[in-house]
Amino acid sequence: MPAIAGQTLLPGERLEDFEIVQVLGLTSFGVLYLGRHLHDGSTVAIKEYMPSSLATRVRGGKVDVLDPANVQAFQRGLQAFLTEALTLSQFEHPNLLRVVNVWEANGTVYRSMPYLPGTTLLAWRHGIGEPASQAQLQAFFDGLLNALTTLYQAGLAHGQVEPINIYLGDDGQPVLMDFDAVHLAVQSDLRKPYVDAYADPERMQAMVTSDLHAVAAVLHFAISGEWTALRPGQALRYPAMADLLLRFKDSASALEYQPDFLAAIDAALSLPPAERPGTVTEFRALFAADSGPVPLQPDGTPMKKRAKRPRREPIPTAPPAYPLNSSESVLALLANFDRGPAPAAEDVEPFQVPEVPTLTEEAEPTLPPLRIVNPFDDLEGHDSLPMLSVDEPVDYEPLPYTPMPSIRRRKPWRQRLVVIAGMAVMFIAAIGALGWQLFG
Repeated sequence: MPAIAGQTLLPGERLEDFEIVQVLGLTSFGVLYLGRHLHDGSTVAIKEYMPSSLATRVRGGKVDVLDPANVQAFQRGLQAFLTEALTLSQFEHPNLLRVVNVWEANGTVYRSMPYLPGTTLLAWRHGIGEPASQAQLQAFFDGLLNALTTLYQAGLAHGQVEPINIYLGDDGQPVLMDFDAVHLAVQSDLRKPYVDAYADPERMQAMVTSDLHAVAAVLHFAISGEWTALRPGQALRYPAMADLLLRFKDSASALEYQPDFLAAIDAALSLPPAERPGTVTEFRALFAADSGPVPLQPDGTPMKKRAKRPRREPIPTAPPAYPLNSSESVLALLANFDRGPAPAAEDVEPFQVPEVPTLTEEAEPTLPPLRIVNPFDDLEGHDSLPMLSVDEPVDYEPLPYTPMPSIRRRKPWRQRLVVIAGMAVMFIAAIGALGWQLFG
């Protein structure tokens, strides 16, 4: 970045045994320079404590406070910057920022660090344009937790685990940078007595819980590519991993993910603040039970695990169907995209369908006859039937003839007389019944 007038040192200026080459970056409380050692010519990174809201640079490169009322805030931030630099100088962890030299000059504090070629996790994810692979996620997970474990054992916390504060070297290992203690010291309320974040147990525990939650958020960012800075007291809702997998279904990295690992990220981000893990061991337990460090005995030897009692093998049952919105079902769906039928086993002969002959001239001789053979087929085309010769006469008796009996018909006038007589009888009976009802 170009040098900003009044805020940064100019290229060519000297600091102790170093020479400023260029400005690498600016933050709210410091400036990062690219430096060169005057004796061996090695390249280093130099960080200067320079809170732009409290101080400015005067003639000669000296840093001076803008308002006398902010002198205490400036001094608190300077002391936090110095304490952090001296603490980091004691570590030689591959995932922690290493500080080589610390000195005071120009009314402020400087620290020199090895210059690491690479970029931030934020720029790296935006540059590749696709989700990180399972191997890269595992490297981020292990590297960040190992660095935080070292800090917690030394009584420190990071407080600002964000993609912009995670540096990726050429080997892909994450390096934690820019702690939050200086921010807390500079931005603390001047009307209240200042309490060091590392000296307050409640604030220290809150920073540890926030660090672990931020690790899960960083893993989510490495897949989704979307990051929103978390403000104090703010709760963010992260899209489920199943939705992200469907969004990146065309990426080969999505097929490499472990369902348990994705489910652990969802679980870590969905927990309310009161139920979030407060230690690295508890956080690792969300991802894998055996991924944590081996506990040590008082003499320093690894603690042996108790032999577990053998369990009865459960009765095999049908596997449960995964819910439609789970990462397991989405991974299974994506794994079968654009796949053809599974090849048959070599020892199993494929089913062969017998050939059906067609009704052609060649196939007709092999077909069964289409009709029953009639003995009179040979007589077709002859004018008369041949006479059958009988050597001996056949005796038979003729059947007796019985004539059909005749049917006698009634005459029409007799049928009419019967009908008239019946109607007369019914009329007389009706008259008699009516007279009986009236007179009697």
